[in-house]
Amino acid sequence: MTKRIPSLNWLRVFEAAARTGSFARAAELLAMSPPAVSQQIRALEAHLGRPLFKRAAAGVSLTEAGRSLLGVVGEALGRMESAAAALAAPGAPPLVVGVSLAFSIGWLAPRLPEFISANPSVTIELYSLLGRPETPPRQAALWIAFGPPPPGTDGIALFGERLVPVAHPDIASRITALEDILNHPVIEVADHRRNWAQMFGWDVLPPDARTLFVDTTLTALAFAAAGEGVALARPPASDDLVRRYNLKPCLPGLHIQGVEQYHLLHLAGAELGPEAKVFHAWISGEAEKTRISSGF
Repeated sequence: MTKRIPSLNWLRVFEAAARTGSFARAAELLAMSPPAVSQQIRALEAHLGRPLFKRAAAGVSLTEAGRSLLGVVGEALGRMESAAAALAAPGAPPLVVGVSLAFSIGWLAPRLPEFISANPSVTIELYSLLGRPETPPRQAALWIAFGPPPPGTDGIALFGERLVPVAHPDIASRITALEDILNHPVIEVADHRRNWAQMFGWDVLPPDARTLFVDTTLTALAFAAAGEGVALARPPASDDLVRRYNLKPCLPGLHIQGVEQYHLLHLAGAELGPEAKVFHAWISGEAEKTRISSGF
């Protein structure tokens, strides 16, 4: 006879670690200590008689057994949280969607009113995905993240990006050659520290380059709009932000192609509800329009 898992908290801890790819990050999310997270996962592995994670200095990744368990545990915990939310607030539960911050503000925001108008019965809760990896809330039916899909997920690619130097119009007008950009501070997003060097075709920026590090593309563009330097826009996801901030390309046609894409994801094997299917189809269609108009 199969033994029942003694503690459901083991599964909660496992799911958080699998979702974030880090025991330390799972500890932050669950308000636990990293040793306590490790201990509970070891206890679960001992109970099941097989490893669920591959441990490495760079982080943890799921074994085949871990991927199989994540699909079941993630869906079950999400359903329990959705059911609890529905009991606390009677009525149709909201569709919870996690969205990468730049994508949410720069691409989704100007389009979402059309979806809401066409689907008034669907209530959406949007949560911004921050940091690396971009971790969705557990109850999210769908999420849109930048980069390769993590283990235990299914999804589709929406579109990629180009990197384009942009600045306040006064600064952009004074840049007539690539090297002129370095007459101004370059604003670098901390998670993309090599992008500016790649723009110049170098391995690293020269030591005398003035660099301002920020945590998000949104912040980088805001600082550029304030005349603090030159930022990298990331069209097409950042197009609306660039227009709103009245930023101008520094040199016509100057860009490099990004190597990663935005993906629309859900837990592997999870059955999408009717609201999630409608939203999934709408996002897919809007992304196709963007790919065509942007030449991706």
